[in-house]
Order: sequence, then C-alpha cells, then structure tokens
Amino acid sequence: MNRKKESEVKEGSLYEYLFLFFTVILFADRMLKTFLNDGCFWNFCIKKTMNVGAAFGILPGMTWFFIAIAAVVLISIMLFMNEFNKIGKIALMFIAAGTAANMIDRIFFSHVIDLFSVFKSSSFNLADISNVVGAILLVISLLKKK
Repeated sequence: MNRKKESEVKEGSLYEYLFLFFTVILFADRMLKTFLNDGCFWNFCIKKTMNVGAAFGILPGMTWFFIAIAAVVLISIMLFMNEFNKIGKIALMFIAAGTAANMIDRIFFSHVIDLFSVFKSSSFNLADISNVVGAILLVISLLKKK
C-alpha cells in the first residue's frame, strides 16, 4: 500500500516538473521572439521572419486550420499522457510546449515568428526545436517499450 502511495507522489511531482518545463519553454520562446535582434555569427544567423504556412512555409494562409490542428494535438497529449513511460511523457511535454508556442503566434499574429537559420537553411524557432527534440524522445520511448 505504501509503495502505491509513493509512486503516486512521484508521478504527481513528475507532472509538476513537466508543467514547469512546459512553461519555461513557452516563456523562453516568447522572450527570444520579442527581444532578440538580427545578426550573424559564423554560419548561425538570427533574423526574424514571418512564416504564414507550416514547416518550410507550405500551405500558406491556412492559419485557422493550423490552430485547429494544434488544439487537437494539445488535447490528445493531455488525454493520452498517462499511457506513456517517463521518457514518453517528457517527449510529449516538449511537443506540447512547441505546439502551444507556435499556436500562440498564430492566434495573436496570424503567422509564426521564426528566428534562427544555420548555413542559410530555412528559418526555425525555439518551439520548432522543442518539437524536434520531443519527436526524437518519443521515438526512443516507443522503441524502449518493445
């Protein structure tokens, strides 16, 4: 009986940490987009650009569609979070934070603000990095289950 209560406490504190980390990523994304100035260092450039589409600018002008998809993703993550192991939960938190940050941009600005490019690649932002890290961790989590 005590072990069950201990695991419930540990699980509860995990969710607190995940929520804190989610909030930090959202805040950091917003601060970078607000206060970072354009410039380059070697092949890493910071230049604010507007992305009115999805990744690489595909499907431009479908802002409300992307907001709806983001809402479905966030609701799905909340509903199915308990089905995943610890790494999977961390992965979903990264994906939720990245999705929410870009959704906030779409709601308030009708586009996503991208900041970074490396070797003159397509622009991306902290939310995109969060989504990629989350996707990689999710694959690792799913492979560990097998």
